[in-house]
Amino acid sequence: MSDAFSVFSPLPALFEAEPRLVRQAALARFTLLLGAGDEECRLVLDRQSLRIEAANGPMDDWDVALRGDADVWSDHWRDVPPPSAADIFGMSRHGRMVIEGNFLPLMQHLQLIKDILALPRGRA
Repeated sequence: MSDAFSVFSPLPALFEAEPRLVRQAALARFTLLLGAGDEECRLVLDRQSLRIEAANGPMDDWDVALRGDADVWSDHWRDVPPPSAADIFGMSRHGRMVIEGNFLPLMQHLQLIKDILALPRGRA
């Protein structure tokens, strides 16, 4: 498995431990391609089930890609993240992340995505 897989692997267990997020995800279906440096993995939310999968090649299906260096994710998960890592748009605005793909599912589920990606915050 890639380093990205180990960076993001805690997300499904943290998600399952948050009943509010699980309820919020009842109708959500999307796949995020998450990058940490040169490594990538896929975060798949299929209604109330969240899983991490390897991103094996360029033809793997995803809706939205969020690519940043490994440090941006460490900064994002601090107890109080700096403005350049507070959320995906802050990371993008400060040139620390690239967001690309289909923005419809991103905007439809924006708060859910931001909440899921912030789950490790303060636990490191």
